[in-house]
Amino acid sequence: MNNFSDTERKVLASGIELRYLPDEYLFRQGQKAEFVFYLQEGSLVLEGPAGFVTIDRKGVFIGIEEAIEEKKHVYAAMTSSYSQFLVFERKYFKQLIDEFDLALPYFEYKKAEFNALLQKVQLNYATV
Repeated sequence: MNNFSDTERKVLASGIELRYLPDEYLFRQGQKAEFVFYLQEGSLVLEGPAGFVTIDRKGVFIGIEEAIEEKKHVYAAMTSSYSQFLVFERKYFKQLIDEFDLALPYFEYKKAEFNALLQKVQLNYATV
Protein backbone atom coordinates (compact mmCIF):
# COMPACT_ATOMS: atom_id res chain seq x y z
CA MET A 1 0.00 0.00 0.00
CA ASN A 2 2.95 2.37 0.53
CA ASN A 3 3.46 2.60 -3.23
CA PHE A 4 -0.09 3.90 -3.53
CA SER A 5 0.10 6.87 -1.13
CA ASP A 6 0.53 9.47 -3.91
CA THR A 7 -2.27 7.91 -5.94
CA GLU A 8 -4.55 7.84 -2.92
CA ARG A 9 -3.82 11.50 -2.14
CA LYS A 10 -4.66 12.48 -5.72
CA VAL A 11 -7.89 10.49 -5.68
CA LEU A 12 -9.14 11.70 -2.29
CA ALA A 13 -8.27 15.34 -3.01
CA SER A 14 -10.80 15.33 -5.85
CA GLY A 15 -13.79 13.95 -3.96
CA ILE A 16 -16.88 15.98 -3.18
CA GLU A 17 -17.81 15.75 0.48
CA LEU A 18 -21.44 14.80 1.16
CA ARG A 19 -23.24 14.09 4.41
CA TYR A 20 -26.15 11.70 4.76
CA LEU A 21 -28.71 11.22 7.50
CA PRO A 22 -29.57 7.71 8.71
CA ASP A 23 -31.71 5.61 6.33
CA GLU A 24 -30.73 7.43 3.14
CA TYR A 25 -29.83 5.43 0.03
CA LEU A 26 -26.51 5.94 -1.73
CA PHE A 27 -27.76 3.68 -4.50
CA ARG A 28 -30.22 0.86 -5.08
CA GLN A 29 -29.80 -2.67 -6.34
CA GLY A 30 -29.84 -2.76 -10.15
CA GLN A 31 -29.01 0.94 -10.49
CA LYS A 32 -26.27 1.90 -12.95
CA ALA A 33 -23.06 2.75 -11.08
CA GLU A 34 -22.37 6.41 -11.81
CA PHE A 35 -20.60 7.27 -8.56
CA VAL A 36 -18.05 5.82 -6.15
CA PHE A 37 -18.35 6.57 -2.43
CA TYR A 38 -15.50 6.72 0.10
CA LEU A 39 -16.69 6.28 3.70
CA GLN A 40 -15.15 8.92 5.96
CA GLU A 41 -17.48 8.66 8.94
CA GLY A 42 -20.56 6.68 9.92
CA SER A 43 -21.91 3.35 8.74
CA LEU A 44 -24.07 1.80 6.06
CA VAL A 45 -25.90 -1.40 5.29
CA LEU A 46 -25.42 -3.25 2.01
CA GLU A 47 -28.33 -5.47 1.09
CA GLY A 48 -28.32 -7.86 -1.84
CA PRO A 49 -29.40 -11.30 -2.99
CA ALA A 50 -27.27 -13.12 -0.41
CA GLY A 51 -28.35 -11.02 2.57
CA PHE A 52 -27.00 -7.93 4.26
CA VAL A 53 -23.84 -6.62 5.89
CA THR A 54 -23.03 -3.52 7.90
CA ILE A 55 -19.94 -1.52 6.95
CA ASP A 56 -18.55 0.85 9.56
CA ARG A 57 -14.88 0.87 8.66
CA LYS A 58 -13.57 4.25 7.55
CA GLY A 59 -11.55 4.53 4.37
CA VAL A 60 -13.55 2.04 2.31
CA PHE A 61 -14.56 2.66 -1.29
CA ILE A 62 -18.16 1.62 -2.01
CA GLY A 63 -19.14 0.81 -5.59
CA ILE A 64 -15.65 0.96 -7.07
CA GLU A 65 -15.87 -2.35 -8.93
CA GLU A 66 -19.24 -1.57 -10.50
CA ALA A 67 -18.17 1.93 -11.55
CA ILE A 68 -14.87 0.89 -13.11
CA GLU A 69 -16.37 -2.10 -14.90
CA GLU A 70 -19.52 -0.14 -15.83
CA LYS A 71 -21.84 -2.61 -14.12
CA LYS A 72 -25.09 -2.19 -12.25
CA HIS A 73 -25.07 -2.47 -8.48
CA VAL A 74 -25.80 -5.98 -7.19
CA TYR A 75 -26.79 -4.59 -3.79
CA ALA A 76 -28.43 -1.53 -2.27
CA ALA A 77 -26.44 0.77 0.02
CA MET A 78 -28.23 2.70 2.77
CA THR A 79 -26.78 4.67 5.66
CA SER A 80 -27.48 3.31 9.13
CA SER A 81 -26.19 6.37 10.97
CA TYR A 82 -25.16 9.93 10.24
CA SER A 83 -22.46 9.41 7.60
CA GLN A 84 -19.96 11.41 5.62
CA PHE A 85 -18.55 10.39 2.25
CA LEU A 86 -16.28 11.62 -0.47
CA VAL A 87 -18.12 11.09 -3.75
CA PHE A 88 -16.53 10.65 -7.17
CA GLU A 89 -17.99 10.40 -10.65
CA ARG A 90 -17.28 7.18 -12.54
CA LYS A 91 -15.73 9.24 -15.36
CA TYR A 92 -13.10 10.53 -12.94
CA PHE A 93 -11.93 7.00 -12.12
CA LYS A 94 -11.71 6.17 -15.83
CA GLN A 95 -9.69 9.33 -16.43
CA LEU A 96 -7.25 8.50 -13.62
CA ILE A 97 -6.72 5.01 -15.02
CA ASP A 98 -5.81 6.52 -18.39
CA GLU A 99 -3.49 9.17 -16.90
CA PHE A 100 -1.63 7.47 -14.03
CA ASP A 101 0.30 4.20 -14.12
CA LEU A 102 -0.50 3.25 -10.53
CA ALA A 103 -4.20 4.15 -10.66
CA LEU A 104 -5.45 0.80 -11.96
CA PRO A 105 -3.36 -1.31 -9.53
CA TYR A 106 -4.48 0.99 -6.69
CA PHE A 107 -8.16 0.58 -7.61
CA GLU A 108 -7.72 -3.18 -7.97
CA TYR A 109 -6.16 -3.25 -4.50
CA LYS A 110 -9.05 -1.22 -3.03
CA LYS A 111 -11.59 -3.44 -4.80
CA ALA A 112 -9.96 -6.58 -3.36
CA GLU A 113 -9.80 -4.95 0.08
CA PHE A 114 -13.54 -4.20 -0.08
CA ASN A 115 -14.41 -7.73 -1.25
CA ALA A 116 -12.32 -9.24 1.56
CA LEU A 117 -14.11 -7.00 4.06
CA LEU A 118 -17.48 -8.12 2.70
CA GLN A 119 -16.56 -11.79 3.07
CA LYS A 120 -15.26 -11.27 6.60
CA VAL A 121 -18.28 -9.25 7.67
CA GLN A 122 -20.79 -11.64 6.10
CA LEU A 123 -19.52 -14.34 8.42
CA ASN A 124 -20.51 -12.21 11.41
CA TYR A 125 -24.00 -11.12 10.32
CA ALA A 126 -27.18 -13.04 9.66
CA THR A 127 -28.48 -13.20 6.11
CA VAL A 128 -32.04 -12.50 5.10
